[in-house]
Amino acid sequence: MYFKQSRNAFIRQYGPYTYIVNQVSKVDQVFTDAETFTRQIAREPRTVAKAVEALVQAFPGVARETLETDFTAFLRSLAEAGHVVLGESAEELEAKDLDFSYDMEAPWTLPDLGNTPTEEEDKGSQALHDYFLKHPTPFSVHFDLTSKCTEKCVHCYVPRNRDFFIDKAKCFEVMDQVKALGGLSITLSGGECMLHPDFDEILRYARKCDFVINILTNLTLCTKARTKLLKEMNVSFVQVSLYSMDPKLHDAITQLPGSFERTKAAIERLHALNVPLQISCPTMRGNYKGYRAVLDYAASLRIKGYTDFIMMARSDHTTDNLANRLTLEQTEEVIRTIAEHDPEYNHMLRDYDNVKVATPEERAEEPLCGVGVDAICLNADGNYYPCSGFQDYPLGNCYEQTLEEVWTKSPRVLYLRSLRGKDIPQCIHCPDRNYCSTCLVRNFNETGDMLKVSKHFCDVASLNHRLVDEYRAKYGHGSCNRCH
Repeated sequence: MYFKQSRNAFIRQYGPYTYIVNQVSKVDQVFTDAETFTRQIAREPRTVAKAVEALVQAFPGVARETLETDFTAFLRSLAEAGHVVLGESAEELEAKDLDFSYDMEAPWTLPDLGNTPTEEEDKGSQALHDYFLKHPTPFSVHFDLTSKCTEKCVHCYVPRNRDFFIDKAKCFEVMDQVKALGGLSITLSGGECMLHPDFDEILRYARKCDFVINILTNLTLCTKARTKLLKEMNVSFVQVSLYSMDPKLHDAITQLPGSFERTKAAIERLHALNVPLQISCPTMRGNYKGYRAVLDYAASLRIKGYTDFIMMARSDHTTDNLANRLTLEQTEEVIRTIAEHDPEYNHMLRDYDNVKVATPEERAEEPLCGVGVDAICLNADGNYYPCSGFQDYPLGNCYEQTLEEVWTKSPRVLYLRSLRGKDIPQCIHCPDRNYCSTCLVRNFNETGDMLKVSKHFCDVASLNHRLVDEYRAKYGHGSCNRCH
């Protein structure tokens, strides 16, 4: 029997844990002490007999028949999860290794209505989470290839007039460092990442490094040739913002005439080639009445659509962009619409009784953020930042230090890792604590202090709490007493 790693499956080893994820099915698994078996799995076809020969050397004293039986059973379990492909020839493996398609019965780009993880999956995820807390690993790295953009969106948190481009060779070097440290997922963004003169080469190098690749782009520069390249490079997803189905309104927000038509055309070209897409519709005063039309457009293409009404200040602490932030009254209108029409949010509300909510004591000891634990950002100026919006808090510079040096020795990284819920004490016993998401960068950009929460976020959490209780009472679930 032949086997090979699926083109959509990715394998990493973290201490005793083997992590495998399929970017099409989104199924992931965590195994303990499976490294020797998974080391036999590669993207090139192999025979079971050949792999067993290597396992005989690795496990002296274990009968060949036992190793073959155990390894074959392991492969079959991975094949069931979509992580490996099995067949009687290399040609059969290639034919059976399916790509993402919008015609799939349930592509991940449709709303997820609650595929409850098994107890074993929960234990595996928790074990890996606990491992990263003790052994921080740059699992996910965000690359802002340039700070320059084709658009000048009125709400954007990136300061104006910072036209940096990261050096291609340095970008390759950092990707090598990410891989050596166990990184799995990278995001290429900006500014507008496709403005980088070497974007195509950088994308190809990321594929060579065997990363899960995510692209954040406005698609205004996504030519037909680049559309084909994104398909060829087997990206995990492309996320794009579409602000309205009214071209004039979309272009008024981006401040780029013709941007709507260019973005929409690129979305439909990518969709035709079965490149996985996410459509984001940041909601603000100018477009909140029409965001539903954007989500309906996404749904018509079997693409997952999102809205986000939590706008943050610019990373240089200027706040004029917040003039576009929704008022509380407008926010209430949006939340009510989401509760009624968004299938994922609706499902979450109806299933809220099954959600584990941290106690105040647990929350006090929880890390405040994953930055510095499993994620970091490299900006176009060569500076490392906690995340893409946190650009007034440099952690080190790739032209002066390796990623490992920044990751293990930067005083600011060590400080971020030390932060716990108790460092924002007013949130511990807040009755709305389960209806907000503490975000250090939102605090930092708006108040200048990452541990000082803007009143606006507290007001939105309180509003969200009230509306959730109202919604659940309306549909017979009652109030969520655990949160009072």
